[in-house]
Parts: sequence; C-alpha cells; structure tokens
Amino acid sequence: MERNKYLKTVLFLIILVFSFSNIQLQAQEKKGNKEYIKLEVDGLACPFCAYGLEKKLRNDIKDLDNLYINIQKGFVTFGFSKLNKPSEDKLKEIVSDAGFQAKKIYFSDKPFSNGEAKK
Repeated sequence: MERNKYLKTVLFLIILVFSFSNIQLQAQEKKGNKEYIKLEVDGLACPFCAYGLEKKLRNDIKDLDNLYINIQKGFVTFGFSKLNKPSEDKLKEIVSDAGFQAKKIYFSDKPFSNGEAKK
C-alpha cells in the first residue's frame, strides 16, 4: 500500500515536470517565431479611425499581438507569427480596405518601440 502511494507520487511529479518543460519549450518556440511590422499610414485622424484600422488588422492577420497605433505620428506597430506573415501587398490592401493609405512598411525581427526598431 505504501509502495503504491510512493509510485503514484513519483509518477505525478514526473508528469508535472514534463508538462512544465513542454510549456517553457512552446513559449520559447513562439518567441522565436515572431516578426514585427511598422506601418506608416496616411489618414489617421482620430481614435475612431484608429479603432477601424485596428479591427481590420485583427480580423485579417492571424496571431497579431502587441498592436500599437500612434495617431499623431501616423503609424502602426504590431507583432505576428512568422508562419502567418502578410505580404506588403496584403498589408496595403488591408489598410486600403479600412479607408487609409499605407505609405511605408518596415519588417523587423525585434519589436518596435515608439516607432523605432530596438537595437
């Protein structure tokens, strides 16, 4: 009886350790599969405009995260999975469908901060 309890405890601990290791591995893989975009947009004038663009981007780009829109400077930054990388033409189409014009598009392996790529 005591031996069964011991084996169950050891088995539980082994499963717990492997589960935790798998979660960490998935997080590392996800982090390495990220790419970032800075998109200069013409026509952003108000928070309502920004909301419309945000909604369109989120609907059309899978795994989009860390979306930031700067209305005053007219740019958008966000991250996404490299597996779902949108083409420049697709990005221009998304922005156009939202009622704006994409001017310049920058891709980076590092997140943008205040509109500049991190070094």
